[in-house]
Amino acid sequence: MPTYAGPIDDTRELILFFRNEAAKLRNLRKLVITREKTVVQDINGEAIEFPGLTYGSKTLEDLLRDVGVIFTPETLHNPNATRNGEKEFLLTNRWTWGHDRIL
Repeated sequence: MPTYAGPIDDTRELILFFRNEAAKLRNLRKLVITREKTVVQDINGEAIEFPGLTYGSKTLEDLLRDVGVIFTPETLHNPNATRNGEKEFLLTNRWTWGHDRIL
């Protein structure tokens, strides 16, 4: 499992790492945030792990936007909103309408 070892507060480096590693995975299906880390999983269960990227991080918001998650920052950064402090977001492919049309 690829694990991000760079600085958590460097959004650009983290997003570049994510995009590079995500290109090696199948369709992304789930993003899980815990109090310790964030994990992005594909359809086969393979994952990219971001230790230390958790609630309260602006970089977490940027990663969520990059994968297409719609969220409210106030709710996102409240780990007590769920019983176990874990939040799960399902991901789908992002295709624009008509992307496969040839004109």
